[in-house]
Parts: sequence; C-alpha cells; structure tokens
Amino acid sequence: MRKKILGALAGVIIVAGIIYSYTTAGTEVDTAEVIHGDIKLAVVDTGYVQASNQADIYATQSGRVASLMVSVGQNVAKGQVIAVLENKDLTMGSAQLQVQLSQANAAVSAAEAALAQSKLDLVQAQANYDRSRELFGSGAISQVEYDNAQALLDKVQAGIAAQEQSLQAAREQVANYQSLLNSSRQKENELQIKSPISGIVMQLPVRQGDAVMYGTQLAKVAPPGALEIKVDILSDDLGQIMVGNKAEITAPVLGGEVLNGEVAQIYPQAEEKQSALGVVQRRVPVIIKLDDISNLKPGYETRVSIITGGKENILLIPRESVTTAPDGSKQVMVIIKNRVAIRKVSTGLFDTRSIEITDGLEAGDLIVRDGSASLKANARVKVKQE
Repeated sequence: MRKKILGALAGVIIVAGIIYSYTTAGTEVDTAEVIHGDIKLAVVDTGYVQASNQADIYATQSGRVASLMVSVGQNVAKGQVIAVLENKDLTMGSAQLQVQLSQANAAVSAAEAALAQSKLDLVQAQANYDRSRELFGSGAISQVEYDNAQALLDKVQAGIAAQEQSLQAAREQVANYQSLLNSSRQKENELQIKSPISGIVMQLPVRQGDAVMYGTQLAKVAPPGALEIKVDILSDDLGQIMVGNKAEITAPVLGGEVLNGEVAQIYPQAEEKQSALGVVQRRVPVIIKLDDISNLKPGYETRVSIITGGKENILLIPRESVTTAPDGSKQVMVIIKNRVAIRKVSTGLFDTRSIEITDGLEAGDLIVRDGSASLKANARVKVKQE
C-alpha cells in the first residue's frame, strides 16, 4: 500500500513538473503595452539663459579706465556712473578751445566797440555833409570843400561796411569755437560711463588702468528677474519653427521640472558656428520667452525642445518595437498566449521615444519591446519580471 501511495505521489510530481515546464518555457523578453497617448514633434537643441532687455555698454571714446565705480552683482540705477575714463588729449583740447573762444569773444567785443564809434563818426560826417551841401548851394564854400565833406562821408560809410563784415566774421568764429567746445565737452561727458537702465551689473570685462578704444565693451547690465533663452538652431531645421511655437525647457539645475516657453524672436540672419567636434555649421539664433524662470540664472545651459507639431490621444508604442520587413512594410511582434505573432502595422508620427500606430494594433495589446530580437513566429516567450 505504501508503495502505491509513493508511486502516485511521484506521478503527481512528474505531471506538475511537466506542466510547470510547459508554462514557463520560452525566451524571456521585455514587453510593452499599446497605449493611448500624445506625441510631440520638436526641434531640440542646447540653449543658454540670458537677461532679456539687457544693456551692453560700450566705450564711445578712447581712454584709460581711471576708476570703476561698481562691481559685478551690484544693483545700479538708471544714469548711475559705472566707470570713469581718462583722456588727457581730449581734456587739453577742451581747455585750448576755451582759450580760443575767449579770444574770439574779445575780438567780437572790440569789433562791436569800433563799429559803435564808427557809427558815431557817421552821424557827424553826415551832419557835416548836409551843412556843406547847403553852404555850397548858397556859394558860401568852394567845390573842394564840398567834395571833401562828401569824401569823408563816403569813407566813414565804407569803413562801417568793412567793420560790419569783420564783426560778422568774428561772430562766426565765436560760433565755430563754441560748437567745437560743445562737441569736445560732450566727448568729455562720455568719459563718464553711465548705466542706461536700472538693473544688476552682470559683467565688467575691464579693470582699472586698462586702455580702451572706441567700441570696447565696458559693462553689461540686466534688469532683475527678466530672463530669456537664446538657442542657436541649425538653419536646416528653421523651416519648422515659427514665432509663437511653444517650447519646453529642461536643465540639470531644474531637476525634473519642465519649464514652458514660447518662441518670441527669430533672427533674420544665420551665423557660422563651430560645433564641439570642429564642424562649421550655419545656425540662426532663436529667442525663447519664459513663462516662469524658476531657479535659472544668466549663463545656465538648458535643453530646449521647440514644439513644431503633434497629435493627441493616439495609439503609441516604443520606436524600437517596430522593424522593417523584407517587403518594406512595418511589423511588430505581438505576444498572444505566451507565443509570438508577427503583425504588420501602419505607422504615423514619431518622436525620439514613441511611434504612432494607425493600423494593426489595439490599445492593450502586448508586444515585444525590442523588435530586433531573434524570435520567430509562434516562438514561446515569457514576460521578463521587473
């Protein structure tokens, strides 16, 4: 009896083993489920945070940096002096022009005094001429005396005309020197470098004692909190981008947070840029306006995805699940009762991770994630346990 019981137990164990082997046999595979989801088409590139409406301040006169009145990170008000330049030639030129202007003004004063005296002389010469004409008419004086009175009047009148011309020339010289002095003083005023806006000093690329030329950048001031992202897009990708396109921004400093933005400006001209691999590329700067800056700071590197299209609530599977059959059609491996079935599918949009299925699958279908796996139709598989 004992032997019969042991034999029966052995039979049960064997049968159970066969069943277990049957149900667990097969290649272990990673799987994915066909799901409904959204897909976004995007142009992705690296961008850098910068202050919007920032003011780059340049030298408009050459000189030496005599003093820096602020430091990087300091708040400044509009019109506040940031730096003072020294240009001795300009200062000496203004002083010399001031001397010449004073001399020209003195010459005008002298000419005006001489003209005033000549006009008094003219009054007397005119009165003498009028009297001589009456006397000559009555025969009281000779022709010579009358002619002398006429000549004196003509001489005084000619002198006044010459003096008026000289006075006009002297006044023009004063105006010229005044204009030159005003221009020189304006240039002197430009030696005081002032901030055109209120904000934070972001850069001071010069030091006290540096010699600077016209056009040298002296400082960069940015209004607090107003940030944007500048991303240089390959010119070949620019046709997909328009002002108003939405953008998603990620960065290491943001952790898992994704910021939203919008294309605010596309530069009208491409620029030659060299990639990290040394390849010269034609890129167009694009400005992204941010809805929220979070903890971004100027100069931070970000990853920018500019959304150019997409669909919502469509069937999606991983891109790697789809392979191309010998006849050129698309196919995936569907798992039905632990066996592989090769299914032809039609595809639509895709991004870096997912691809749209327009025909051939239904939501909830289970497929082999890696479409390149060496599995044949009807091959037994088991789902890999995570």
